[in-house]
Amino acid sequence: MKRLLALAAAAAVVLTGCGTQDPLEANKAKEGQVVIGSADFAESELLMHVYAEALKTTGSDVQTRPRIGAREFYVNAVRGGELTLVPEYTGNLLEFLDPASTATESQQVYDQLSSKVGPEVELLEQSPAEDSDVLAVTRATADTGLRSMADLGPRCGDMVLGAPAEWKDRWEAKIAQDYGCTFKEIRSVEAGTITVNALLSGEVQAANLFTTSSQIEANDLVELDDPKNMFPAQNVVPLVGKGKLTPPQVEALNKVSRALTTEKLTELNKRLEVDKANPADLAKEFVATAGL
Repeated sequence: MKRLLALAAAAAVVLTGCGTQDPLEANKAKEGQVVIGSADFAESELLMHVYAEALKTTGSDVQTRPRIGAREFYVNAVRGGELTLVPEYTGNLLEFLDPASTATESQQVYDQLSSKVGPEVELLEQSPAEDSDVLAVTRATADTGLRSMADLGPRCGDMVLGAPAEWKDRWEAKIAQDYGCTFKEIRSVEAGTITVNALLSGEVQAANLFTTSSQIEANDLVELDDPKNMFPAQNVVPLVGKGKLTPPQVEALNKVSRALTTEKLTELNKRLEVDKANPADLAKEFVATAGL
């Protein structure tokens, strides 16, 4: 609770420039209004706009609250009613709610997650689109016979992995158990372009990326297979306050979820990252093609 309050205070300072009032509390949804938040990265913000555009087709009064921050903050904001919904990822949300879970397959993760979210919130339909963790190497490294995480074991001792700061706590023991892999070093590197640049420069020999990253194809990187499913499924799913949406609103969100594939999300990310397109414009275009 102390950490949650600290995060709320920090967010208030950033968003308002003064005071310590929780900005979400100050902007709590009015009667009939839908408030959609996002985590603090580009894809989540894009999905927030997709949900907003879908709901506008039902005549809904929609407000957006982008780049809120940590999962513990925005999940509790949905529970408390400061937010109506946020885009989430099934595997990461399940790990957050139940760190002991061993579910990895898409439906298995979704079913377990549905039983863990609690009475204040609910999941809508999960999308076919996934944005999962993946280990990637350069084409030159792959051509030495490294195509799968199963190939890593004998070679990990000579390799530096570049990954987000939380990777070590979340996956170091698991990759040793599943694949016999203990990296020479796990170097904390900011996700995205910085990680890719570290890989291309040889600063790291493997990198943790995400399957919808446009930079994998753009830089001819090779994703390593994960035959033991160490990384769980990460389907995109709306996390919604219980009973906060009408049936037409729910159906509009389910409809865009059904239309969103991993390939489509990767394409949208490319346009966002490479072409520097406006996320709200991309969302409008996608929702129009989804038939709403």
